[in-house]
Amino acid sequence: MAKHLRKIFYFTTLLILAAGFLIWGLWQIDSVEKELESMVFRSYLKLRRVTPKTFPVAADIEFVYPHYQKFGVGVNLNIPFISQAPFAIWDELHDHACEEAAIIMVYYYLFGKELTQDAGERDILSMVDWQIENWGGHFDLSAKQIVQLFRIYYDYQNIELVYDYGVEDIKKELAIGNPIVVPAAGRVLGNPYFTLPGPEYHVLVIKGYDDEKYEFIVNDPGTKRGADFRYNYQVLQNAIHDFNQGDVLSGRKVMIVVKK
Repeated sequence: MAKHLRKIFYFTTLLILAAGFLIWGLWQIDSVEKELESMVFRSYLKLRRVTPKTFPVAADIEFVYPHYQKFGVGVNLNIPFISQAPFAIWDELHDHACEEAAIIMVYYYLFGKELTQDAGERDILSMVDWQIENWGGHFDLSAKQIVQLFRIYYDYQNIELVYDYGVEDIKKELAIGNPIVVPAAGRVLGNPYFTLPGPEYHVLVIKGYDDEKYEFIVNDPGTKRGADFRYNYQVLQNAIHDFNQGDVLSGRKVMIVVKK
């Protein structure tokens, strides 16, 4: 009987040891797999940290990065944002309200006012009504007409039209706190959030620049994602053209400098 019990004891002990070794082996394999996964994930994070964030641009733009004179690493004016369709109603009126939205954003910045969706929509509709009453309709506006509307509607006169300028001229104005409104050939901008193929004519606000990434920082009213949007220096400069009676790509380079 005792001999039989010893056999059972030895068998049970071996079984427990075997099970223990098996569990330990599986744990080791799992630990190695987790470590490998951790290494892969850390490598992924490392790659993510060094991968620059870029936006799609028009396919025919060739990037060239010349040396730019620096006015500091960058500037980003605290200009509030409003879409040209504050409540996402993209009807015919709001499809052509980028000029009004750009003027509104700059005005609220100059006077430190809070720009809400309600205030933006109210001012857009009021400016459109003013144009219909005084100009006979609501149309695309040239740079001169944008200045005229700004001066008359908001009674703000310290605005300058600058033609045939360069990237450094834009940066110089931003560096002293002056926001800039520009007309552009919208399809040349290559904004991925525009409804394809994008607007033929568009107006936006330049509010800053980043010399490390060669990018202008803008408030682009053509999309709800337009706050602090970025365009490469050369892409935006190539896109800027005055309305030119609808022949936008032949329009002159012009910027509207709104001085504080």
